[in-house]
Amino acid sequence: MIELRRVAVVALLLAGGCQGVKPPVQVSGAGELRPAAVVATPVEAVAVPAVVKVEPVVASAVVAVVASSVVAAGPVAAGGLAPLSAEQRALLLAGGEERIFSKREHFTVSNEYRHDLWFPYLRGLGGVYVGVASDQNYTLMAVAGSEIGYLIDLDRQVVHLHRVYMALIAASEDPDGFLGRFGASAAVRRETRGLLEAGLSDMSERDRAAALEFVETNREALYEYLKAVRNTRRGEQGVTWLADPALYQYIRQMVAGGRLRPINGNLAGKTAMATIAAGARALGQTVKLLYLSNAEEYLYYTPDFVANVRGLPADPKSVVLRTIHDRFEGWESCGDGDRRWNYQVQPLVDFQARLGERKNTARTAMLARANEERVIDRVARGVSVFRAPP
Repeated sequence: MIELRRVAVVALLLAGGCQGVKPPVQVSGAGELRPAAVVATPVEAVAVPAVVKVEPVVASAVVAVVASSVVAAGPVAAGGLAPLSAEQRALLLAGGEERIFSKREHFTVSNEYRHDLWFPYLRGLGGVYVGVASDQNYTLMAVAGSEIGYLIDLDRQVVHLHRVYMALIAASEDPDGFLGRFGASAAVRRETRGLLEAGLSDMSERDRAAALEFVETNREALYEYLKAVRNTRRGEQGVTWLADPALYQYIRQMVAGGRLRPINGNLAGKTAMATIAAGARALGQTVKLLYLSNAEEYLYYTPDFVANVRGLPADPKSVVLRTIHDRFEGWESCGDGDRRWNYQVQPLVDFQARLGERKNTARTAMLARANEERVIDRVARGVSVFRAPP
């Protein structure tokens, strides 16, 4: 994660990075996670729906705008998910959240630029997605074919930005149309503001004003960052939600079908994560993908964090995705992956079990013990994978 004022650096990282990248190879041995395909293969087209809201009441006006917009753009692709019913949306939006707003820095863009290294481990997971931070979640959800998405973040401004993106995705038929909403002309700015005032109409006046001010203040930086995301490719294949039209359409259909919920909360808090676990169960779903980015660097495995993660409904196919900065000895990645991050995959049930061991007080301790047990394989220098528990 990275603060917005350093977005120019991010754009350079997205465009550059380590050269000579090798795709993850298949791991041999029983009980190990195996990629479904090689990274270099084209991302399969997928399809789905949704709009969401931070407030506990359904944003009916926004849902209507989104649904009508997608219908106007054409029928949902064969095999796409139907919109949630009113009862299902109510279950998704039920439950509380923490109200947290960072006054120091807002991690509203990503400096992780090799999420495609994870693609072989995500395809076809479906189920419930839970992820922190900003728009990188859309890429991961679309590749995984997630059916429900909870976008949790400690900073309320990040949650506001998800709502902004959702409103503009609803009104934009393709990635270029979405990117154009951040243009600098007076006419574009007026149109974008009108779309946001309508799309955020269910938010409190204070939150809506904060979201609109953030967009206006950071319009140029957001445009440059999103343009870099739009141009991210590996060979001929676009590998982000804005670079691959199929991934963009998947997210657009999720927005249209009411299948996303941005939620303000702390991974180690007492409310938001419990809301997510209860919502997934009420919807009859399991959490198939938990994306933590590098959030574990900033927290200990407190009793609340342990209870929150262990409370998520999971199955043997569920995975945790985390990034480990190269300042942590032994996790350097440059040469085969991202110049600063190691991209790690761990079965969620294994993580839940390890959180039950009192000696695992933080990520560093947990990984050290797993390394001693020799259960983490380096699939490539930039990717590490836990073997699935027996």
